[in-house]
Amino acid sequence: MAWINRVKVRWNDVLCKRCHICVDVCPVNALALVKNEIIEPGKCVESGMCERYCPDIAIELINRSKVRGPGEKQE
Repeated sequence: MAWINRVKVRWNDVLCKRCHICVDVCPVNALALVKNEIIEPGKCVESGMCERYCPDIAIELINRSKVRGPGEKQE
């Protein structure tokens, strides 16, 4: 299948090895692994932690413009 859009993240079911890291690092528990798929049952705050720690580059934020480092200005 490949990339699947959720509410605020995109998930790649081919690249993902279901390691659960994205679920574990989410600061607001917005992700879950259910029936072998990453779903977004919670309210994502777009921290970017899932994307940053995914070893397979299998999840990313749909709206990347909201993820900035300290001191970065909004475009």
